[in-house]
Amino acid sequence: MRSSGFLTSISFVLSAFALFVSIGVAAEDETLDTSKLPRVSGTNNIFASPSSTIFTAPGAVAETADGTVAALKAAGWQPYAPAFGEQIKSPTMAIANLKKGATGLSVFITVAPAQNNATSVTYSGVINANDLPFPKDATDIKFDGDRPFLSCVTSGNLAATSDFLRTELIARGWSPWSVKDNAKSAYADEKTEKGLYAYYVRDAGKPLILVLQSAEDGKTTVKIETVPAEVLHPAAKTEAAKAPEPAPAPAAKAQDKVGDAIDDLAASIIKQAQQSVADSMPGAKPAAADKADKASDEPSEALTVLDGNRAPIPVPSTAADIDFDGASGKLEFNSSSGIKQIAAFYRSQMKTLGWSEEKSVINQANMVVLSFQKGEQDLSLTLMKMGDAVNVSASGSALEKPEATEEASASSDAASAAANEPEKELESEDAGGLPVPKEHSLSGSEQSMFRHGANASVPAKFSSVLAFYRRELGKRDWKEDTSKSVIKDDAAEIHYATADGPAVLKLGRANGETTVALSVREDDKAKKSGMMAKPGQTKLLIGNFLETEAVITIAGKTIKVPAGAGKNGPDGPTLEVAPGKYPYKLKGAAGAGPNDPVEVGADEIWGLMIGPGGVLPVQMY
Repeated sequence: MRSSGFLTSISFVLSAFALFVSIGVAAEDETLDTSKLPRVSGTNNIFASPSSTIFTAPGAVAETADGTVAALKAAGWQPYAPAFGEQIKSPTMAIANLKKGATGLSVFITVAPAQNNATSVTYSGVINANDLPFPKDATDIKFDGDRPFLSCVTSGNLAATSDFLRTELIARGWSPWSVKDNAKSAYADEKTEKGLYAYYVRDAGKPLILVLQSAEDGKTTVKIETVPAEVLHPAAKTEAAKAPEPAPAPAAKAQDKVGDAIDDLAASIIKQAQQSVADSMPGAKPAAADKADKASDEPSEALTVLDGNRAPIPVPSTAADIDFDGASGKLEFNSSSGIKQIAAFYRSQMKTLGWSEEKSVINQANMVVLSFQKGEQDLSLTLMKMGDAVNVSASGSALEKPEATEEASASSDAASAAANEPEKELESEDAGGLPVPKEHSLSGSEQSMFRHGANASVPAKFSSVLAFYRRELGKRDWKEDTSKSVIKDDAAEIHYATADGPAVLKLGRANGETTVALSVREDDKAKKSGMMAKPGQTKLLIGNFLETEAVITIAGKTIKVPAGAGKNGPDGPTLEVAPGKYPYKLKGAAGAGPNDPVEVGADEIWGLMIGPGGVLPVQMY
């Protein structure tokens, strides 16, 4: 495709691809029809379908963005800002994200040079991996469906807001968790001086903590985010301790209005954890207030890194009883240093290694939770005061690496790190009727007239992904054609015979992950359609998405393509060609000019759709 008019081509590619291919990124709510959603006045449809709709609007990008969001809000959609990024909005492009119940919507607005500089608007349904409920009147919403994370402000009081969120979270599969009972509970709210907090768990993923706090203006601030599982089981941390001396945490300065690390919450968490410890250990009693918390007296000198450390992250020189398991991504040790020293050590060391710290709601003198992020990797550390020592437990993908010294880890590049990752058996999930590894950073499915497939990017070793597909495809009785298959150290193309027709699995490496492209050609459907070319040839089906006639010259033929041809099916002109690369020229279309050639193989069917950005080739068989 052409490199010019890139932003225009984005909208065109989405629309044309949706015509020939059903993209596996539709909204979770099957009733969503993006073509019927509210919009600004004076629009002109380019493409419309339930999962994706594109239209032009008469106003500028900023005006259209404001009007579009206002129209959607009036229909009950709630806009939100990225929790860990910047909202994109410029004179030439804007992106808005909205949610209505569990249904997500992405709105992409940009200038379309191919449409005489009109403003193009794209509605696309979105699936949130982890949906969190928004109060109906929520403002200042920040949301991330992957982490998950939510912060907002509501006019509801503490009790009403907690009741609403509890009901909605339970409906989404979460259960309240009682730290004191160490079990799920129907109600687990813990009141604080200015609000309340509660833990929630479900079968998969990290636990959540819900924090509510009364603001000075009478409103309630809401924050929901993940916490380490260790926070739910404080008693287990002390069973091996000789002389636990839990103590109440002192007050500290209040923070932002969303209650990030608010003092009364953190103090209550510590107090509850200490009481749980005392209840579980006969004879253990919380320390008196005048003996509590020696953190303020901790020495201020910086800790050094332990020599000979086998874990892939730094460990302080005062660490003892180190237990590291690279296969499960767990690290635990005790230290004679204070919590403040250890927290400062990790903040400094991880920053030096290129990690970014994420704020935590638990940051007190007796207990600190640290969270770090670097690209797709994450690391969580929980520091808890246990008598005269501090227990440190760490988990996350950062620990799922080969055991190496700090110097070796820092100097290794992404490729060598990926090559040395421990082998692991990947779990499977469905994408368009085909298997993809559950532990993916990106996945999707496609369905054309005579072909379906799945794509994914997986943060795992190449060999692990290859083993996954040989296992999963073997379960489906797919037969590998070893005469056509090619397997290298970091790439593979494996051909299969299936009940539906021939299939191809392509694996590669990109950006430190394993890429997957799996496709199946549906023989019977293609042959019965009468659209197959002669053996060894390829059939081209040509469509025109424009409102005016277009002329395409390809393979030595000049073909007139009526406006709207191919919109409702393969009713446009066709052409049979031999395998090869075919440059083409357009007339009567905005995409006229130099174009990348279309490359086709033998016994294939391709759709060529003419639109505002040029020609989009889509393999249909």
